[in-house]
Amino acid sequence: MVGNQSDGKGPILEPSLRQRVTGRVDAFVNALDAVPVNPSPREIDDLHLAADELMKAIARVMLELGR
Repeated sequence: MVGNQSDGKGPILEPSLRQRVTGRVDAFVNALDAVPVNPSPREIDDLHLAADELMKAIARVMLELGR
């Protein structure tokens, strides 16, 4: 498998999955940037949630790549 095709039958990853992952990356970076500015329990909880959601999105990518 090279590029974004798997034996010529279509993309390895659906565009919607890419959108979901990039959205989770953006949310994580925003939450990560917010903590030093305002290290409140709310901001830390938001960072924890964003990290959790990003890890789930990455796990979905790994599952799709394993197909």
